[in-house]
Amino acid sequence: MSDLVETNVSDTKALSACEPRDSGAQSLRENMAAMLLRPDLTKRTAARLAIVEAIQSGVFRPGDKLPSELKLTGILGVSLGTVQAALRQLQLVGSIVRRRGDGSRVAAKEPFDRSVWHFRFVSKSDGKPLRITNERVQIELISGTGPWSDYLGERRSFLRIRRWVSLVDGTPAGAEMFLDPDLVPGLLGMNPNELDMVNIRPYLEERYGIVTAGANHIARTVRLDRETAGLFGLQAGSDCFEIHAKAYSSDDMPVYFQRIFISTDVCALTF
Repeated sequence: MSDLVETNVSDTKALSACEPRDSGAQSLRENMAAMLLRPDLTKRTAARLAIVEAIQSGVFRPGDKLPSELKLTGILGVSLGTVQAALRQLQLVGSIVRRRGDGSRVAAKEPFDRSVWHFRFVSKSDGKPLRITNERVQIELISGTGPWSDYLGERRSFLRIRRWVSLVDGTPAGAEMFLDPDLVPGLLGMNPNELDMVNIRPYLEERYGIVTAGANHIARTVRLDRETAGLFGLQAGSDCFEIHAKAYSSDDMPVYFQRIFISTDVCALTF
């Protein structure tokens, strides 16, 4: 494994108690108040995570309609632009579905948004999409080489965004994205909560103007070694998908290298 130089860690946790469905507005207010007590969160992140908590706790269930954007501004006490940005980020990770004339609903049977990882996981048992419900994010500067340096080029260090993910059925997964730190100044020092339940590709475009034009993928099954399994909460010696994504810009320059690990026992992979 690579040597770590600097590390930030965040954790997004679901609430354990389920409130009545008709108390959605009150739950959102309480969640937002709790988020605003954390000085490290921006209002957009606080709004996004307040909605995530309400979904994870069962206040809003699959298929339920969320309050309108205008009502959310009053409930959460933020601007319309902040509400729209929070909802857009949740849409990009497949947590909600937004349709003109129908507003925003908690995702139910709609396909897992392909823009998250260029592909999606479905349950082997019933073929239903497996959306992200929880994750932990770590941002660190690393040294060393690997398949990421083969693609991005040799350099003294790389920025790594590591994610521990839980899918809707509880299946754990791990993902690592590697970037040239010179392309993303300030990302290392930011609060990792800013990337909780966020699709990083649109985030890179919005903040840094880094546009991903496409990606090449390699998917294979591997027998998990003890170190990787322990890192991501997977079972050592089990069969696992290991997926590599090499993203590039419109002029074919490398943007990032990503790899994902997830058990093959309960998941199938579709592109």
